[in-house]
Amino acid sequence: MLSRISITNYLLIESLDLEWEQGLTAITGETGSGKSILIGALELAMGARADAGLARDPAKRCIIELELDLTRLDVRDWFVASEVPHEPRAILRRQLDPGGRSRAFVNDTPVRLEQLRELGERLIHVHSQHHTLLLNDARFQLGMVDRLAGHTAAVDALHACFSAWRAAERELAVAKEQEQRALAEGDYLRFQQEELEQAALKEGEQEEIERELQLAEHAGERAEAYRDLEEGAAGEHGAVPLLQRVRAALSKAARIDPEAAALLQRLESSIIELKDIGDEAARLAATVELDPARAERMRERIDLLQRLEQKHRVKSEQELITLLDELRTRTVRMGSLGEQRAALEARVDELGADYAKQAKAISQARTKAIKPLANKVEALLHQLGMPHAVFQFEHRTGEPGPFGIDLVRALFTANKDRAPAPLDKVASGGELGRVMLALISLAAGSRDLPVVVFDEIDTGVSGEVADRVGALLSAMGKERQVIAITHLPQIASKAQHQLQVSKDADGERVRTTIASLSAEQRVGAIARMLSGKKTTQAAMENARDLLKAR
Repeated sequence: MLSRISITNYLLIESLDLEWEQGLTAITGETGSGKSILIGALELAMGARADAGLARDPAKRCIIELELDLTRLDVRDWFVASEVPHEPRAILRRQLDPGGRSRAFVNDTPVRLEQLRELGERLIHVHSQHHTLLLNDARFQLGMVDRLAGHTAAVDALHACFSAWRAAERELAVAKEQEQRALAEGDYLRFQQEELEQAALKEGEQEEIERELQLAEHAGERAEAYRDLEEGAAGEHGAVPLLQRVRAALSKAARIDPEAAALLQRLESSIIELKDIGDEAARLAATVELDPARAERMRERIDLLQRLEQKHRVKSEQELITLLDELRTRTVRMGSLGEQRAALEARVDELGADYAKQAKAISQARTKAIKPLANKVEALLHQLGMPHAVFQFEHRTGEPGPFGIDLVRALFTANKDRAPAPLDKVASGGELGRVMLALISLAAGSRDLPVVVFDEIDTGVSGEVADRVGALLSAMGKERQVIAITHLPQIASKAQHQLQVSKDADGERVRTTIASLSAEQRVGAIARMLSGKKTTQAAMENARDLLKAR
């Protein structure tokens, strides 16, 4: 249950520290006094989106803190999953810092806003006029049936199955598109691969061939140069015979002249080197191959490599080799696309069958639950001052969807001479409120809703009907904590506790205060609700009678 709320610097509230009690608590006050501000603060602490301008003083931090007793609630799984210390009492805190930053804490541990919202929804259910309008939404009506019938977990599992099924279908569609595209490109890819494979590419080949072709194209010049070198170095009229004659003359002088001997030695070395040069030139001349056909083949090979490079827009045979590897990978992958598609088709069929099985089971459970639930709602509507009310759920099946194959529409009439029609077509605001109250009353009994908050659920009712609404709220309060904002004395008098909201002007500043009323103060507050600002003795007596009759 909610045991305390603390509010600092929020809209018209400067500071508030309020204790809450078990049972039904009525929140009363004049129109515009700020009763709904309290609900807004409560929702903010439960993870609602924070709009700009919520801080009363923009230069200061806005803090809203809730303290709840968890001793009778099983929410340990949330604390474990969120890595937050679990304690018998939980403190939910929301901070809005100057500048717009929003922070959330549970037991002084920072949490994400969606985590705070998830925990808040499990602890407190807030019903506002917006929720009453949701009754006109078919999806909301189906969700209400599931909550009342206890099908929520099964529907969540079905939703997950549907999402997985649709995701698999999208993946299959992509796989089919890829396969079709691959089949269309397959012949061309295989042609490119075969063309490159037939080229028998080798790394560094083009540079080597260009070098060899240059040598082959100048073979005649090279052979002639080698022969001229041989003749000039060691031929009959070359340098070696000449130097040999010089050597003979120098030999005589070398016998007596050391310097001549040194020159002779150098000359001998030159003769040996020239002979070696001549021999090497002769050998090289013999190796020069004059083969025009081979040169033509090399030119053709270079032309092929350059044509492939231009065709595939690359700059070297190494890039062609890389491209060939990529083509081989793509063709191999093309072969596996069919296997992938078949596996995905099997997966889609499996998920579809699983979905159909779950959807059928849920549909049967809904069909079984709808009539008894409608009867319970109808009985509560009779208690709430609509003795001729008829409430039904029109149920049919349709296309598979995230929440099953069922379509549910609430049918209602408050008059015995009118056939039931769609709720949004025939129900007034007050009737919608009572239908919603009946549904929430049943939901609170079927689910673990420890705290239920009603923001003006009594709109459009008065007199005896208001008395019956108050009686139902009071009965709900015996099982759980119920908080109701009301402007009707009949409902306020049924509460075990009453909070009075007032708006005061302090100079140019306006502020809202909330105070818990004593028994005697409640008499005066309810009397004012009965008679207005001028409280009469009759109103006082009427107020006492209402409080005694609760």
